[in-house]
Amino acid sequence: MAKAKSTKPRDLIRWLVSLITATPAKFIDFTMAPDAVTAEEQVAEAYDIGVDLRRRLVAVREDL
Repeated sequence: MAKAKSTKPRDLIRWLVSLITATPAKFIDFTMAPDAVTAEEQVAEAYDIGVDLRRRLVAVREDL
């Protein structure tokens, strides 16, 4: 029987998530996620951001 591959846990990255409504963009929150899409989804759910505004969310990787 073959052994199952061990999966490495994904490294979480700190993301700065903003809502683009005007200049400058409105800061929403920081979040830890493996990628930008997941970071945007986490913040959208946490702050009850509607589907119509979710396309205006942007996540920027923050290097510590």
